[in-house]
Amino acid sequence: MAEEKRAAVNEIDKSRFVLRVKTHAVRVQPKLTETARLLLDPELLRVPKLRYLVKNKESSASFLLLLKYVNSIEGDPSLPLGNVVLAREKTKEQVLASLRNTVEEQKHSLKKRITELPESALNAVSALTVEDLDEYEIQVDYDYWSWSVVLKKSLPDEFLCPSSYEQVGHIIHLNLRDDQLPHRYLIGSVLMEKIKGTRTVVNKVEPTGGAFRLFQMERLAGEDDFLAQVKENGCVYEMDFSKLYWNSRLEGEHRRIVETMTEKDILADAFAGVGPFVIPAAKLKNVKSYGNDLNPSSVEYMKRNVVKNKVTNLVETSCSDARAFLLDLIDRSIPFTHVVMNFPSGAPEFLDLFRGAYRQQKELPLPMVHCYCFAEGDAPDVEALKRVSRVLYGESKDAFQGVCRIVRRVSPKKSQVCVSFAVPQDVAYLDPEENPNKRRRAET
Repeated sequence: MAEEKRAAVNEIDKSRFVLRVKTHAVRVQPKLTETARLLLDPELLRVPKLRYLVKNKESSASFLLLLKYVNSIEGDPSLPLGNVVLAREKTKEQVLASLRNTVEEQKHSLKKRITELPESALNAVSALTVEDLDEYEIQVDYDYWSWSVVLKKSLPDEFLCPSSYEQVGHIIHLNLRDDQLPHRYLIGSVLMEKIKGTRTVVNKVEPTGGAFRLFQMERLAGEDDFLAQVKENGCVYEMDFSKLYWNSRLEGEHRRIVETMTEKDILADAFAGVGPFVIPAAKLKNVKSYGNDLNPSSVEYMKRNVVKNKVTNLVETSCSDARAFLLDLIDRSIPFTHVVMNFPSGAPEFLDLFRGAYRQQKELPLPMVHCYCFAEGDAPDVEALKRVSRVLYGESKDAFQGVCRIVRRVSPKKSQVCVSFAVPQDVAYLDPEENPNKRRRAET
């Protein structure tokens, strides 16, 4: 296996990525650069990470505006270098004619901007001649190209390059398809080399599963180091990525939920992980928060992150079953106003805990619940609402009031959905004799 990984690193011929391009350019005096840039804008060379305004090496009295018209390309012409137009047959006179046409068009379409420019500068740019044209050589090599370009050029034509990855601190996490696996070490080595700050690349071997939401992974490249640090929504999280659940793609969702709260709220997170809901709620909104997770490793790092983010006075942690955690808060008369249940594979099945849970605690507020689940089909929001309603009531109710939001597409036919709803009174105050599924507590 080690030999395969070493071979992958040396498999790429980096000389194939050297590209030398000679392009037309316009010499302009320093005082004319802004006017020339505006009037010639559609003609300028647009290449990522390269400037179209460069110093003239032959004269310190002028600059060069690089044009998209290229005289020659030495190297692989199929490499995607911006908006270059191969113009070997174009004479300087023809290039000049194109520039003059563009100048007149820009004057007409940018009338308001044009009136703000010095007339002398406008006249000077309008009067460009062949003598003002020059040539400039651009050279890029392997270091210039992105990981996706390198892989597309290094793998067989029929091979579909990975389109995305998840970054967790210094760790790149891939979820490769079966047909991509024969090239996994090459993919890993390129990503580690190309993505800044990467020291470890892993591939998910099996789907996420189990009560702790873990998955088996194979290290494709880099160090055997899974202790990562992540910055998200103004907070810092430390974690051992191999021992707990973390999803960087949920940063926006973490922020969205936290932004709905005020310092008058109290948050209870039943599947808190390392704290991406409770910690920003406390740190950014001054919200008293209770974070719970069944995974001891998650709770260990949540405690560390509470200290690291200086919210020990606002966040309490526990390691318990989600059902027992929420029922205990109710029994202790904790008036939490928001509940987060981010366990998409099974969170709805815990909702029956609210049946009759407040019958003896009617002075407590009924919380807003944010329950996450997976849903399939053409209408995942409808399916998610029915699933939540069935567990709350023991049957699906059309009158159930919930707001459904699709968080992300997990696959073409599967979505992660968030159903937000206030716990209904007829559920919270349900008489045990009317409860078809009596209140359950987890064994302790």
